[in-house]
Amino acid sequence: MVDLSKKYDHYSRRLRQAMQARNLTNEEMASRTESHPVTISKLRTGRITLDDEWRARMAQGLGMPEEVLFGEGPLPAPSARELFRPLKRRGRKPVNDNSELPVYGLAAGSLQGHYVMTTEVIETVPCPPGLKDVFGAYALRTHGDSMVPRYFPRDILYVNPNQPIVAGDHVVVQVRHAEGAGTETWVKRYDGQNDADVMVSQYNPPGRIVFRRQYVQHLHRVLPVNELYPTR
Repeated sequence: MVDLSKKYDHYSRRLRQAMQARNLTNEEMASRTESHPVTISKLRTGRITLDDEWRARMAQGLGMPEEVLFGEGPLPAPSARELFRPLKRRGRKPVNDNSELPVYGLAAGSLQGHYVMTTEVIETVPCPPGLKDVFGAYALRTHGDSMVPRYFPRDILYVNPNQPIVAGDHVVVQVRHAEGAGTETWVKRYDGQNDADVMVSQYNPPGRIVFRRQYVQHLHRVLPVNELYPTR
């Protein structure tokens, strides 16, 4: 029987080695693969599984055959043109300097099912002050009534994908249970996690859902109104 944990540890290690050899930052790799720096960090550390889709994207971003990048042989040494040299910038440039946020839909769930977040922007909304300089911030239009009375169907949620999460926060959870399977998207209240599981709850009907941590790809914090429009 193949030890899957060792296999995916090998993939993560090879990705780290290839990026380090080329001086690639998470931000640069995210730009090359149309993903998010936090996602790249989790792929490198094994928090997100390097499944078939992610391995193909990483190989394309590095300009290297997938079987070479994730194989057993020595990684090819980068040429001089492959070494990443970040541009020097004066001052601090806001990482999210748009006045509007992309809105994705539909996401919510119940104990009996889940929804899938669209990959295309369905609309845009003005960016609240609390997310002005947040890289990767986005909004989400909900569907379903499992989070009533906290959130109602068609509510817009504002999400910071970079903030730490604590028990009691409301979160967007994305889960993939197997290679090649679709990604489930849920909006729930975060209760906590341990080495094996991530625990969340819903309000309507009241219930708890436990996800195996190895299948959780993203946990993104939904900001409450007082953080979206902070008072001075």
